[in-house]
Amino acid sequence: MPRLKLRKEFQGRRLKGTAIELANASKTGATQVAAADFLEITYPSTDALAALDAACSGHGRPLVLIGERGQGKSHLLGLLHHGFNDPPATRRWLTTWGERLGVPKLAALALPDGMHVISESLHRQNYRFLWDLLFERHPHGAEVRGMWKGRGDRRTDVPGTDLLLELFTHTPTALVLDEFQTWYDGLTNTRQHRAQAWAFNFVQILTEIAREHPDRLVLVVSVRNGGTDAFQQIQRVGPILVDFKGPAAREDRQKLLLHRLFENRMQAADEQIEPLVHVHAAEYLRLMQAPPAEHDRLRREFVRCWPFAPHLMQLLEDQVLIATQAQETRDLIRILADLFKRRSDRPVITAADFRLDDEKSGIAALLDSVSNPHHANLRKKAQRNLSAVRDAVRDADTVAPHLAEIVGALWLRSLAVGNSAGAEPAMLQVDVTRAKRIDDNAFQVELLTIEENSFNIHRAGPRLVFREEENPQARLIASARNDKLFDDGADRKRLAAEVRYVIGGEEGASRTFRVVALSARWQEAPWEGPEGREQPPAWDERLPLLVLPTSPDPVGAALGPWLRDHLQARRNAVRFLLPRVNSGNLFHDRDLLVFARIVVLADRWRTQGPEYRSELGKYQRKLREVLAKRFDRFAILDTWNYQDPALCTFHIEAHRAEGARIPNEIDRLVHTNLFIPEEFETLTRVAAQRGESVGKLLRELQEPRPGGEPCIPWLGETELKEQIIRLCTRGQIAINLRGLEHLQVAAGETEQSALMRLRGKLGTGKHLDETYLLPPQPAPHAGGKPHPQIQPGGGGIVREGNEPPPGEHEDGGATGSDPGGIFGEDTELVTHSADATSALNLLGKIESWGIGAGTQVQDLALKVDRLTGAQLETLLRVLPDGITYELRLDREKK
Repeated sequence: MPRLKLRKEFQGRRLKGTAIELANASKTGATQVAAADFLEITYPSTDALAALDAACSGHGRPLVLIGERGQGKSHLLGLLHHGFNDPPATRRWLTTWGERLGVPKLAALALPDGMHVISESLHRQNYRFLWDLLFERHPHGAEVRGMWKGRGDRRTDVPGTDLLLELFTHTPTALVLDEFQTWYDGLTNTRQHRAQAWAFNFVQILTEIAREHPDRLVLVVSVRNGGTDAFQQIQRVGPILVDFKGPAAREDRQKLLLHRLFENRMQAADEQIEPLVHVHAAEYLRLMQAPPAEHDRLRREFVRCWPFAPHLMQLLEDQVLIATQAQETRDLIRILADLFKRRSDRPVITAADFRLDDEKSGIAALLDSVSNPHHANLRKKAQRNLSAVRDAVRDADTVAPHLAEIVGALWLRSLAVGNSAGAEPAMLQVDVTRAKRIDDNAFQVELLTIEENSFNIHRAGPRLVFREEENPQARLIASARNDKLFDDGADRKRLAAEVRYVIGGEEGASRTFRVVALSARWQEAPWEGPEGREQPPAWDERLPLLVLPTSPDPVGAALGPWLRDHLQARRNAVRFLLPRVNSGNLFHDRDLLVFARIVVLADRWRTQGPEYRSELGKYQRKLREVLAKRFDRFAILDTWNYQDPALCTFHIEAHRAEGARIPNEIDRLVHTNLFIPEEFETLTRVAAQRGESVGKLLRELQEPRPGGEPCIPWLGETELKEQIIRLCTRGQIAINLRGLEHLQVAAGETEQSALMRLRGKLGTGKHLDETYLLPPQPAPHAGGKPHPQIQPGGGGIVREGNEPPPGEHEDGGATGSDPGGIFGEDTELVTHSADATSALNLLGKIESWGIGAGTQVQDLALKVDRLTGAQLETLLRVLPDGITYELRLDREKK
């Protein structure tokens, strides 16, 4: 049996950290040790070679290493540092591995000479600005810094492209930045120091120089994921990505782990390993019913992963580390190192070597990476089950010789959540098989004995699994923290539904308000979350209250462009509900998402037992209590600027209400503080003077007013129709109700009695387009001049009585006198006329003549040369009621 030797850092009683740092205070960082020493623990994985090729071949594109913590980004950055800083040592390393792996082309990989390397872990916050790092660590940095500062009033906030080209032309540079995302996301903008904006600009300059002058600057950064501004800023120039997800990533990771753990693993020949894993591999192929075509590949995998079983490494990497939120490769190395020290005598190490009755085993290292108390409780439950079986079964060592190994393997496999938790009996039999095959029947009897005497092992179809049934809350929380279970977005959908319920009640319950929770990406795709009936085309007359997941700052600069881009109609009708300042994005709040996930899971599992129904109610109440207090302000449009929506202004008011009381309180504040009745009355009277329909007036009120005029808040169709009726009862307007009835306050009628008579007469829908607003019509008075009437047989609207036509006036009109005033006094008349033109031009004419809403007009004649029957019908419908008209026309013969 080949004797493997752990590397020195893993041989002590206490394991050292496996994290690779570029630099540290103890001078043991990747960039602080000799290149040969660092390259000794480095395996040339596909990702490592791809990174070297991308950074050293002059592609003219920045290099981005993207992956979550613990995947080896810092290690690759250290490799790149030495590749630039010590090309001879790196070439020797490549040559050695090329010979070892039978890939001679590795030695031909081009490495640039003469590059000055600047490597820095930005999360250590050693530099305030990125250019400080360059100026301090570059040989020509002091001179360029002086050139920048010496520009006086011409000095810019960020060093310009010309200065950086001067810097990199003097000495070509490789800039290697670790934890770039952590640094960039931590920057903030203030009035004095717009740190993030400056960093944005400076990184843009660096990426452009790296693209256009790859011989002068090579830029390498690491980020955790691609969803932040840090990555998007570099993504603009199309960088080369290394994401640790290639087709060879799993195999590479296995080889990397073994090379990182052992000094001499590569010296162990396959011929020596095959006898050690033969029985275990053969039992795996038989019990797991592997297809014959896969046998050779699987046998090679057992040899490649030795001394560990490949199914153990897959279990730890794909299930346990994800369930426990550990840091992948970094923590896996620690677990395997500790496990090997305790079980190095085994021909192959499996999940059964995680012994619960040995506190010095690898379990301790595993639990150090566990961040969920559920797993620690499950371990205690499994230990109690182990003791319970030993206490319940006589001669347990004979009846169940593999008891500790089976319980340990099942516990480890039960750490996974969802359908992957636990194991089938065949898999457990593989785990406990080493150099000698176990009889199938004997194993089934042993397993049945263990199952019958354990109080936490349950059947889940064909699988066995440890469960903590007495604490369903732990199961819910553990599952809710597993992000992979919610790739379908069910948690965000439930969170949005709870927001709608908390603010607006049951769907369709409110006839006044429509609550819509916008999606997490509300600025780019606000309608990707709300259902079809919540999207603008399906809105009805209810007041739309849009709930923002985050509070924009400033509000106008965000909401103005949003209205322009995402709402094509009714822009003045919406109200925005804003969360508390600095509360973060609703759909990125980890605690709220966990609550929502628990609610989703409890709702799914409530048929499994009453305890889940109880948990559903409890967490639903907790979630709703938090959401009810999260939104404390609302915004409503004040002035609109279509040319530059960022200049739109909004009223922002605190409502001091919670939950379902918020919409009514917002409506009350809008009525009390923002709605000015006089502005609405003025607008309605103007509409009456123009003879516009009620439908047109209401549609115009739902849109912003042009010309920067303050918007009149939209109160809803029902409320505004009530306001129109009240104006009518006060005698300020009259209403032509679809040509069927003339609504107007009668002489001597009180406002209250008129309200009782007229209320509810305005229709809805198309009827509003056939209902017209008019100026109030004066009633005839005794002793005064009657109103013009249409005489039968006449031509158009003619003068009353037999008065002679007035004389011509010098401005195109005619003057005269009329003794028909309300008190019998003479009234001077001025006659105006206009040539044939459009109705819009005529409206402009009467305005220029000084004719307003209260001006008395007599002897009106309107001549139309040609029109259709439909146009005639429309013309007659809009004529005011209470006046008689004379009609004469010439009709064409058919």
